[in-house]
Amino acid sequence: MLAPGTPEEAFYLTNRAFGLAEKYQVPVIILTDQYLGDSQWTFDAFDLEKVHYSDQRLRGKALRQESAYRRHAFTKAGVTPLAVPGDSKHLVVTDSDEHDEEGHIIEDAETRIRMVDKRLFRKLPHIREEMPPPLLYGKEGPEVLLVGWGSTYGLLKEAVDVLSDRQSIAMLHFSGIYPFPEVETFDYMAILTQAKAAICIENNATGQFARLVRAETGFEFTLKINRYDGRPFTLDGLTGEIDALIGRL
Repeated sequence: MLAPGTPEEAFYLTNRAFGLAEKYQVPVIILTDQYLGDSQWTFDAFDLEKVHYSDQRLRGKALRQESAYRRHAFTKAGVTPLAVPGDSKHLVVTDSDEHDEEGHIIEDAETRIRMVDKRLFRKLPHIREEMPPPLLYGKEGPEVLLVGWGSTYGLLKEAVDVLSDRQSIAMLHFSGIYPFPEVETFDYMAILTQAKAAICIENNATGQFARLVRAETGFEFTLKINRYDGRPFTLDGLTGEIDALIGRL
């Protein structure tokens, strides 16, 4: 699941979404909202050098040279060859709720467990490695950290700009939602845990992202700002709420 923060990011993340979907043979959701769709942005032309496509399908001579084809073969990486139907003598089969390596329906528990292990425990870690890390904008090692996702990007960036003259403040913005980004390439958890005030800011009533962070990392936000009256945040309103929260600490 990907949640772009700007129309420009939506362009590049859509390209990434198609790449992930084909490479790992999974559905990819691009999560947007009306605020992003109705907003106006100005940016430079798209850099088409950043747009990539790699055909992951097994086809042509490579497929015809296979002595046998198993649509759901067990592999170390959890990804099985995806052949093009009708491109060779090999039959491409996918049947029912669960299947064996050839794609035929099965009901035995042992094969079911192996198939789930392949998809969940072999494939998912590789997808996690390709998830975009969150963006840090503002002060390095901030005392106040604004955390958001999706279309709150522009608002939080402006809030950091407005408040930076009197606060050690930064924004941590997530566009990769699930699977949650790893910390090996960018240790965002260190920034979260070291901030004196980490504030999760969301346009929903239940703090959906805050709950996701807790479930995925164990970090629990004690400070939250949620708006759910059907309207987007305003800059003045948000900076006022941030000041009020900080003032009570």
